[in-house]
Amino acid sequence: MATKETSTRALTGKRVMNLGVSQCNLNLVLADGWAGQGSWQPLQAGSVAGIYSENYFDLSGYELDDLTLVPEFLQLQDGLPYFGGSNVASLRVFDVVSQERINPLDIYLDLITGGYPGSPTTPFDWSQILMCNFRYFLPQTDFTDANLMLPATSGSFGSSEPTAVQKLWTYRIVIVAGALADGDILNIPATRFVLGGEIIKEGDLEYMMRLKRSYELSTQG
Repeated sequence: MATKETSTRALTGKRVMNLGVSQCNLNLVLADGWAGQGSWQPLQAGSVAGIYSENYFDLSGYELDDLTLVPEFLQLQDGLPYFGGSNVASLRVFDVVSQERINPLDIYLDLITGGYPGSPTTPFDWSQILMCNFRYFLPQTDFTDANLMLPATSGSFGSSEPTAVQKLWTYRIVIVAGALADGDILNIPATRFVLGGEIIKEGDLEYMMRLKRSYELSTQG
């Protein structure tokens, strides 16, 4: 009996992808809030003030050939210092990889109720959030030129779920707290998301169920 042959234009196998995020060096104008710079945009809603950067890994070539990405590691290469002005009391920093586009403000609203993206009290499904790193920075005042911000706590959450989406969305979200004043600085270093995984060809049923799940995530809420 002859066997059916299948082929794909995109190659299967191991892959390592990376997505750089530029640095952000800002001086606060209190009446206007934190400005955007480069890929960074202002995040302002009531008493919440900060910045965020949104980008995505383009997986459309794999999606065209009905291929699945199985993540093996997701990380942020982030080793340079963070600085805040003399009135910056803390930074809340989120680094997120999501199967669906999200509203960065929702991430912060989850935090103040004690939830992280993908926890039961949030609108995000656990499988939607492939990676979420959270760090709470406080000033280290041994230096007099600016506040060196150091992580006091950190946590890592996420499903690393196999995915067949066209885009994997990445977010860096920085929430700034303190009795801020004109001229306060915010220096966020350049970083890079790194995604390592394997591109596989699943069976028809498994792949269709994965597409169904992706559709459900994109339309929930």
